[in-house]
Amino acid sequence: MRLHHAALVSSSESHADRFYEDILKLRKIKTALLKSDLALSLFGIDAECSLILYGNENFAIEVFVPNRVPSKKEPFTHLCLEVDDREEFLANCRSAGLKIKLVPRGDSQICFVRDFDGNQFEIKQATS
Repeated sequence: MRLHHAALVSSSESHADRFYEDILKLRKIKTALLKSDLALSLFGIDAECSLILYGNENFAIEVFVPNRVPSKKEPFTHLCLEVDDREEFLANCRSAGLKIKLVPRGDSQICFVRDFDGNQFEIKQATS
């Protein structure tokens, strides 16, 4: 297993660029738009949101830039783990009684698991 990315919230793209590019010296890998229906399904936030992925050869940080920063940033905050066998990992989570959220997206599903304290983890299948 390896850490795929961490997810944080910023109030603006300029603030994010100043910190992640200028200070941390990460490169901007991609930008995207998280549509409100997917944001609602994944995080319970009914708002469109920009996404910026910054990174280097060692790690990535996914920065959410919502039109308005929610009073609680926690809905977006998560760690993304890449596992060798996602189905086996999810089976272990189910048998432990952990809450799993699967959200359809195109031909696949986005998967989140909450630990026993409510911390949120996105689970990705490792690619070879």
